[in-house]
Amino acid sequence: MKKTHLILSLASFMLVGLTLPGIAQDYSRDLSLHWRKTADYNGRDNLDLHLVLKNNSEQQLELKDMDLWFNAIFPILERDEKTYSIKDETGNLFKTAFKEGLFIPAKDSLVMTYTSKYALVNQSTVPNGFYLQHRQNTERYYPIELHVEPLKLGVTEENHFWAALYDKNVNRQVPVSPQRVLPRPLSMDVSDGEYVLNGASSYWVDPIFAEEMPHLQKIAEELSGVQFYEGDEKKAAIRVIHLEGQPNEGYILCVDKDGITVEASTGTGVFYAIQTLRSLLNPEDFRSSAIRLPYTRIQDAPRYAYRGFMMDIARNFKDKQTILRYLDMLSRYKLNTFHLHFSDDEGWRIEMPSLPELTEIGARRTPLYRDAKGIQPAYGSGGVRTDAQYLSKADFIEILQYAKARHITIVPEIETPGHARASIKAMDVRYQRFIEEGNRAKAEEFMLRDLDDKSVYSSVQYFTDNVMNVALPSVYTFLGVVIDDIKAMYAEAGVELKKISMGGDEVPNGVWEKSPKIQDLMKSEGMKSVYDVWPYYVAKVNALAKEKGLQMAGWEEFGMVNRGKGMVVNDALSGGKMQLDVWNNLIGGGQEDLAYRLANAGYETVYISANNNYFDMAWDTNFAEPGLKWASYADLYQSFLFLPEAFFANIEHTVNGAKFGKERFADKVRLTEEGKKNLVGVKGGLWAETIVDSERMDYMVFPRLFALAQRAWSPKATYEDEQIFKIEDFNTDYSAFIQKVGLNELQKVEDGLNFRLPAVGVKKIDGKLHANVEFPGFAIHYTTDGNVPSKNSPQYSVPLELKQGQKVQFATVDALGRTSLVSTYQE
Repeated sequence: MKKTHLILSLASFMLVGLTLPGIAQDYSRDLSLHWRKTADYNGRDNLDLHLVLKNNSEQQLELKDMDLWFNAIFPILERDEKTYSIKDETGNLFKTAFKEGLFIPAKDSLVMTYTSKYALVNQSTVPNGFYLQHRQNTERYYPIELHVEPLKLGVTEENHFWAALYDKNVNRQVPVSPQRVLPRPLSMDVSDGEYVLNGASSYWVDPIFAEEMPHLQKIAEELSGVQFYEGDEKKAAIRVIHLEGQPNEGYILCVDKDGITVEASTGTGVFYAIQTLRSLLNPEDFRSSAIRLPYTRIQDAPRYAYRGFMMDIARNFKDKQTILRYLDMLSRYKLNTFHLHFSDDEGWRIEMPSLPELTEIGARRTPLYRDAKGIQPAYGSGGVRTDAQYLSKADFIEILQYAKARHITIVPEIETPGHARASIKAMDVRYQRFIEEGNRAKAEEFMLRDLDDKSVYSSVQYFTDNVMNVALPSVYTFLGVVIDDIKAMYAEAGVELKKISMGGDEVPNGVWEKSPKIQDLMKSEGMKSVYDVWPYYVAKVNALAKEKGLQMAGWEEFGMVNRGKGMVVNDALSGGKMQLDVWNNLIGGGQEDLAYRLANAGYETVYISANNNYFDMAWDTNFAEPGLKWASYADLYQSFLFLPEAFFANIEHTVNGAKFGKERFADKVRLTEEGKKNLVGVKGGLWAETIVDSERMDYMVFPRLFALAQRAWSPKATYEDEQIFKIEDFNTDYSAFIQKVGLNELQKVEDGLNFRLPAVGVKKIDGKLHANVEFPGFAIHYTTDGNVPSKNSPQYSVPLELKQGQKVQFATVDALGRTSLVSTYQE
């Protein structure tokens, strides 16, 4: 979860056309704010950018009593100038204070020029969440919408960009038939002949599998052209039979002249067989009165026991309905673990009956945070209070039950001891309430910080107060109560809680060094260095989880220790039965083999590859693409390149690996046979700093999630071997995969998901303009009149003749009329 940093500094501040001062009453109506590059910005040695505050009213607008607040994922430098000052309020929140005498005339603008330390990457790295707040009467605050003028490539650069995409599409894709099922099953034999479901068809399900009936009935309801009714065991067209001896999640599915037969030992196996049946269906089958299925025999079971997806609802909240929709999609593609990242610096998102302050304060972002009415604005929340942005107890129980019915385990994550600012601030409010009542014992019961701690540190997100003080007994009291509340909600839902994540990542350097409580702990425990506090905490919190009857999961740092020269694998704790989620394989960062080193050391390891499966990473370098890039740009090909047990086999074909070449990694550790036993699964993750709504989430996750599902469930491919890997074999498999994705799976979900449509590669070859797509299934449309292509625009079918000076714009369009990002070529 490491983030790359960008520092902005204000270089100049000027007024255009000053007149006599006046007052505008409605700032949100009267002001607009624009972001654009300066005339000299070049993304290299000149990084000057503009913020322009425009007064749209007929009155002069005084600013002397106002502050302009905003968020920026990357920091800006503090400044104190004649007309303004800029202060870093920590945690990516900044304040511009306007000084005496400053005003904007009617219909005029205030232009602020700032200098970025790094070139802006894309729309997600532009500051956001702007609001004006009155300095004395803080209840008066006004959100200000930002209008962004995108950074654009020059004509030649843009032509080269789309030509490079065209070449990638050509090089990666080969003529091949689509794979028939996603994810690809363990074994599948197809023979001549087909079975036809038509008219009225019957089904029979062994009573032992009654709980799986709703899932079969749901598919039946979606097949509008065929009517289904319950029949008998011998003659039913679809039969679900109990058969002992199958793997826990395995099944056999046969289609022959007698119909469709599913055999499994467990309800889980039946459920996955039903998902395979859905995958076998073509999009048109859902509207057809005759469904033709080829004679097929599938015997299937998963590669990994743990097949996961991590959703961050702390940074930008996602509601119950969004989570339920994702549980449907995860289960459809046989992912069985939902890692719910519900707490972080910027939010606490599940109601805890025993500690209501966690959501009263920790789930409320507000400009009034300095009055202890919530926590500070973050990630664009700006001048909007985010009350009630959390899952109630009833919501969470419903989610647990919904997941259980779909054979998904939910693993909640309590971020500790770092990334804990929301919980710390909530308990600070609780502390103050009881202190004012004169009850110090109650005040200190759940206190999470040492009030006398003078340690100086800055977290990855630039907080200076986001780490629990692990010397306080009240920290463990707090964690125990939270775990008990979570366990009680699971019990009420009828779901057993077996595992809980305690976070453990990114505790910054400098933490605890000047805490009297930590000094006392070190003396009592005989610690020689503050570095010894970390393994003490890991052992302590692991013991707490075991005391509660739970396995502890957490990020990779739980299996590491700093002995003064950086974090290394801590062999001493590998017998602690904890599970590690390992993300750090940043190519060129030196930790490319960390997952293998931890698995080899004996830790139960889940590989969540930031390089391939962090779905908040931008799809490519286009400024219009949202997301970050600190791990890697990651298109669908990059996600499919993830080989869990052979990460280095194709590393030179990844975005960042191509910069080094395979030889750079010759001395890195490979996975041993013992390590393979400890690599229990794989997972994808979506951090939500840039995920402002569910539509953006869909765009970032799909179709990349399909690549994760294939690696998690499907058997190891023959090319997943560093000694024999051939890119030609990989590309053949990839081509079969994207044929299935584009022509089949996305067509079946397009009315429920805002997935990213494939971009169009464009290249001039022999005087004509050629176009292709990242994956098939969507028509290419184009325009030559400057308008954005739509479904009513001409459809591309053959290379286009070009005229001098002509600009041609391309986009893919789906059946609903949604368009991809526009690819532009100009002669």
